[in-house]
This record gives sequence, C-alpha cells and structure tokens, in this order.
Amino acid sequence: MILWTIVPLEAVLEDDAAPPALVEVPVGHMRLVLEAGADGRHRIHRVLSTDPADYLRPELAPGSMWPWP
Repeated sequence: MILWTIVPLEAVLEDDAAPPALVEVPVGHMRLVLEAGADGRHRIHRVLSTDPADYLRPELAPGSMWPWP
C-alpha cells in the first residue's frame, strides 16, 4: 500500500490513544483478560483457556461485559 500525503509519516502513524488498562483474572479453570470499565463492569478482551468449549460460550465473547469487582 502506498500512502500519498503531504503529512509527515510520524504524524500519520502517531497513536494518540493510550492502551487500555488490562487485568487478567482467574475464572474457574480459565483466565479472562478484562478491560477496565467505568461502571464497575469490565469488557472481555481475551479468553485464555485450554478447553475449546470455552471459546464457544456466547457470554465469553470478546467485547461482552463481565461483572468483576
């Protein structure tokens, strides 16, 4: 891909957003990587499990909200 622009490359590739604060928590036999939420609930960022059935559970889909203190 060629990017035709007069804007300096540093400005184009600059990332202003801070990376999300992630926390890894054990849940039963698996671990969830959660992104901190403002309302006390957290968004699932990643599922870490050796059981393939865990990845098919709709409540564990990345982007789903997860209550965690």
